[in-house]
Amino acid sequence: MAEKENGTTQFNPPPLYPETFKIFGIEFAPRFLPLERRMQTVAALWWILSALLGGLLASMLMAYLFFWTRFWYLPVAYLTWMVYDLDTCNRGGRREGWIVDFVRGWRIWKHYRNFFPAKLIKTAELDRNQNYLLGSHPHGVLCSGAVACFGTDGAGFSTLFPG
Repeated sequence: MAEKENGTTQFNPPPLYPETFKIFGIEFAPRFLPLERRMQTVAALWWILSALLGGLLASMLMAYLFFWTRFWYLPVAYLTWMVYDLDTCNRGGRREGWIVDFVRGWRIWKHYRNFFPAKLIKTAELDRNQNYLLGSHPHGVLCSGAVACFGTDGAGFSTLFPG
């Protein structure tokens, strides 16, 4: 309790994690957070770094492989795949495939979903033979909720909407 000048008292609750520390005026997270919260933070960091830097790093790697190594055929094969796969978005995407299911099912996406936390609520049955345009509002700049619910299986999309 803190005493004000006029004699009244004001309750000041203790901080949630009192072990925070500051360096150069920046307040850092406590050292003793639960492991689950640490995993959620790592998952969110993974997603933001892959979204912001993934394309640039992949392009730099392809240029390096093409111009300065004997593995020039890898970027050529990748470019050939890109040209072949260019129209996939106009054909409804990839409906099946073990790679898509494998990546969408990574455990990191459940931690990512719990970081925000995002929730997927089923309100209607969807015909599995139709294509749908999914909207998410409010979405913000990076649409993290839409990625957590629809782009990955972190919110259980494939169990709510099988097929």
